[in-house]
Amino acid sequence: MRVDTVHFTASPLHVWDIATIHPLGGLNPPGHVFPTDHIYFYMHQDASGAPLEVPLFSPGNLTVVNVSASQHVNAGFTDFTLEMQPCADVAVVFGHITSLDSEVFGDTTSFTDWTLSNEYSTGGETYRLWRRDMSIEVTAGQRLGTTGGRWGQFALDFGVYDRRRTAEDVANPARWTHSRVLTAVCPLDYYAEGPLQATLLDSVESDPMLPADERCAKVFQDVPGTARGCWFAKDVLNTYPEDPHLALVTSNLRPWESVLSVGTSVPGLPSGLYTFVPQAGGLVNRTFEEVSADGAIYGFQVNGFEGVILLKMSDDVTLWIEAVPGGSVVPERWTFTSIKAVFER
Repeated sequence: MRVDTVHFTASPLHVWDIATIHPLGGLNPPGHVFPTDHIYFYMHQDASGAPLEVPLFSPGNLTVVNVSASQHVNAGFTDFTLEMQPCADVAVVFGHITSLDSEVFGDTTSFTDWTLSNEYSTGGETYRLWRRDMSIEVTAGQRLGTTGGRWGQFALDFGVYDRRRTAEDVANPARWTHSRVLTAVCPLDYYAEGPLQATLLDSVESDPMLPADERCAKVFQDVPGTARGCWFAKDVLNTYPEDPHLALVTSNLRPWESVLSVGTSVPGLPSGLYTFVPQAGGLVNRTFEEVSADGAIYGFQVNGFEGVILLKMSDDVTLWIEAVPGGSVVPERWTFTSIKAVFER
């Protein structure tokens, strides 16, 4: 997608520190049931498999407007997030920052003068969430800190949100009013055409046959009136956390595959990703955009589940799903029971 103004002229990581870039629309349920609104810069790993800690740079001439910190009290480390702006309409967000350079941000080992926004404990860890508003000018290529170096944080999150653009064909925009996801765009579109953008696009893990301007994939895949896209557990009003919900989409890494991204609301089907190669006809493994409220039950044989997963749209905004272990692939034998899960747009 062409943008009105080129904002970025530097890579956030040295190009030799980039192992791969994952495009928009990543899936990692239950935390990321829905396609993600940011891309991932993966670092190379050491012999143990841990990501290397590498320098982090500003991609353009930006203003840092706030810093947030997730303090892992027991583990003894802090995970930082930066929000920056090249202009009033565009927000640039880096997530999973290991350290911030004191020459730019001052002392970030102490949270004096920061605002404590939340504190909670789960899984044996206590988290303190801090935030500090700032107004710091940084230039393209200026070092901001480091990323990587910790197990479980293998990539830098890189998100761009442009208020001049809004996602189209969203089945129910009201579901997303409390986030910026409708304005999420591909950060790589904000580089000028040239060697750097070409190098970054070549690092994107995607189908090599795709044109360069399609490699960054997309966030929303809704096709209203069909099964394709994001679905919300019945009677769950909150979009976030995403854990209870469901997405029926195309893989952002392998566009020839369809994916059931399953949260925690389908009995007998553990949260995870279930893939298959879609078919353009019939009732088995039908492509999601051809599943509609036509009265039919569709069955899916997927990687990671022994049996059949049944889908039916009871109307244009309601979806039934049921996992049948060892179930028959003969459509005449398919029927829903009382354990089916119901999702809504």
